[in-house]
Order: sequence, then C-alpha cells, then structure tokens
Amino acid sequence: MSPKSNWPGHTPLPKGLAVPARRALAHEGIETLEQLADFGERKTASLHGMGPVAMAQVQEAMEESGIGFGPA
Repeated sequence: MSPKSNWPGHTPLPKGLAVPARRALAHEGIETLEQLADFGERKTASLHGMGPVAMAQVQEAMEESGIGFGPA
C-alpha cells in the first residue's frame, strides 16, 4: 500500500510498478495518479508495457487514494 500524497494532485505512481509500465507512462508524461486518471483507462491499458498486472496495480493504488479514471 502506497502512502497518500501530502500534496493534492501529486499522488505518486505505485512503487512496485514494473519498469516497462513506468517507461510507458513516462513516455506519455504521466508522473502521478491524477495525470493517469485524466489520461483514461482505455488509453492506459493500450500502452505497450501496461499489462494486466500493471493495470491492477495502478487501479488498486487509485482506489486507495480515492482517485478514479475519468470518462474515456
């Protein structure tokens, strides 16, 4: 479980996220869960490196932080 950010809008990506997933998100300029939520679930899942395990990790981290994917 990752701790919640002290700065609203700056919730970090989960620490256990695999390197290919981190690389894919970094390529899109995504550094926080809030940016990921704005990017969209469908687009995130389509990124090379974002497999089912990585998606489950980010979704769990988002739920723990009270963040959800926006409309696609």
